[in-house]
Amino acid sequence: MYATLDIVKNSKHSGKLIGVHQKLDKSARYLLTQICGRDAKNFPSIEKILYFEGSRGPDGIKVKSPGIDEPEHFIQPDKDDGVLRKMILDHQFNLTQALIRRNHERAAFEAAWMAHAITDGLTPAHHYPFRQVVDELMTDKDYASIFGHEIKGIMRGNNLMQTARNNWLYWGAGGVMTKHIAYEYGVAYIIAPIGIKRLAPKNIKKSEVKDIDLEKEFYAALHRVDSLKMYDEFLQKGWTTKLAKETREKLIPEIIRTIALSWASCIEQANNSRYGKKK
Repeated sequence: MYATLDIVKNSKHSGKLIGVHQKLDKSARYLLTQICGRDAKNFPSIEKILYFEGSRGPDGIKVKSPGIDEPEHFIQPDKDDGVLRKMILDHQFNLTQALIRRNHERAAFEAAWMAHAITDGLTPAHHYPFRQVVDELMTDKDYASIFGHEIKGIMRGNNLMQTARNNWLYWGAGGVMTKHIAYEYGVAYIIAPIGIKRLAPKNIKKSEVKDIDLEKEFYAALHRVDSLKMYDEFLQKGWTTKLAKETREKLIPEIIRTIALSWASCIEQANNSRYGKKK
């Protein structure tokens, strides 16, 4: 999803238009207060969380240092390599430790990056074998460079003709990246006019916020999303009324719920560490 489509990046206005990650984080932070009550009081504010989105978030690394320590947020539900799972659980551990130590800045960082990973992991476009396709199109594995700066997104071939062909398959009409961008822009515009309270799922039971198993919750959400086959339908038909409705009523609430539960799991674990396990 996109985190950098705001009028003013990394500001209090983030997510007011079509900064998708920011808007989902805002909705999840609102939901966290609803389901955790007073326990959410010491969790980082949404302003602090959003500080670590946009150019200061995972997407920022891809622009500043292409190919170097980039967090890969792709997952194939039927061929999971466990990389994203480990990343999310690492953020969960680090966020819990930050909450225990009352390290507010580190807690905000971990909350933002964990939410970003979860959002991308549950986004249908990220279930496509994107990395595999890019590796096949990058016949020459070295990045193209302009004035000594490496440029990501140019599919280099072994010769000029091969480079032209590879880039058409990537950027051309119906290309891999073109479709990916079109899908994520569509999600952005679908949720743009909807307020954060309306986006949040309703009627979360108290039992769902106790003894949260984040790994189990993430994979359950992943399989619910995958069962809809939304990206497959998009690749065949483009944006349809049915797909837009599923995005608004099923996909987005699912993502927001999982983010809120991931944050709640850290609050619960931190409280258990401080005060002993609650009965």
